[in-house]
Amino acid sequence: MSVIKAVIFDWGGVLIENPTEGILRYCREVLGIGTGCMLAAYRKLIPYFQEGKISEEEFWKGVRRRTGAKGQMPASLWLEAFEHSYVEKEDVFAVARALHGRGCRTGVLSNTEKPAQTIMQRDSYRIFDPVVLSWQVGSSKPQRRIFEALIETLRLNPQEILLIDDVEANIAAAKDLGLQGLLFTDAQILRKGLAGLLG
Repeated sequence: MSVIKAVIFDWGGVLIENPTEGILRYCREVLGIGTGCMLAAYRKLIPYFQEGKISEEEFWKGVRRRTGAKGQMPASLWLEAFEHSYVEKEDVFAVARALHGRGCRTGVLSNTEKPAQTIMQRDSYRIFDPVVLSWQVGSSKPQRRIFEALIETLRLNPQEILLIDDVEANIAAAKDLGLQGLLFTDAQILRKGLAGLLG
């Protein structure tokens, strides 16, 4: 097995608590729409939003059209809702800092919407390079293209890259391209898995 030179973390569900439920709840309250309506509109539109194929404005136009929402919109409802739902997993950030401190490259690979990128400008994200986001690449996990973009950005052999993700399909897709993968459940199991791979 090749030496791992880069450890790449998923964002929602790994580095931070999955924000989706909180985002949807916050947006429903602002726009005054029901749970089922919001969820159906979200599921229809989010792939396009995450892959940069529609803007935030277009996303909300689509939500309004599908739900009849009339509420007043802040400048970026998505960012406001994301920040409201944002919780870092301190124990996972500690793992990433330890890896970075011993000379291992640490990065992020995430299906993420453009407005949310602002959050990654916080000091806690300085250890992550590269940060490869679906809206920039025009492709989202588990599609092949986003993994290819990661490999190209890192300029490493795929087997030298380890992906940590909480979705099995994403790990499987990464492995299909030759990357190594660890399915995330919690920080304690992650540490054990990394110890087995990195020594």
